[in-house]
Amino acid sequence: MPGLVEKLKPIFAVSGRASRLDYWRTQVRLALATAVLLTLTVLATMAGGWLGAVPCLLFLPVVAAGVAVAVRRLHDRGKPGWWVLVFGVGPYALSGVASGLYASGSALILAAPLLALAAVILSIWAWVELGFLRGARGDNRYGAEPARR
Repeated sequence: MPGLVEKLKPIFAVSGRASRLDYWRTQVRLALATAVLLTLTVLATMAGGWLGAVPCLLFLPVVAAGVAVAVRRLHDRGKPGWWVLVFGVGPYALSGVASGLYASGSALILAAPLLALAAVILSIWAWVELGFLRGARGDNRYGAEPARR
């Protein structure tokens, strides 16, 4: 099994940089893995109820790999990895506050659509930043420029 561990180690690494191509390849693989795990979870739940929790545990490494490649992609853009918190948690936090304001019926209800719009804008910004903008040319403080294939 040492060969498998060595092959999986770069997937979960948060140091270094990832090109746009590496980012999208990883995202496609993670989407496929998610589809397989979701199917297994549904089938296991239908077969034995609580058995659906077993494949659900395998979502944790998929999420960890997604966060790791996002951090490396941010590094390629010259940004620190903590931006992944802004892009990952920010839209959900803004949406949660917006729905809470809406449900409360308070005078702040007018702010709810603005917060929801801010969540959408932040999500689009993250998508463009991670998936479409070119990385920094040359070496930066996060490592050497990844090979651009």
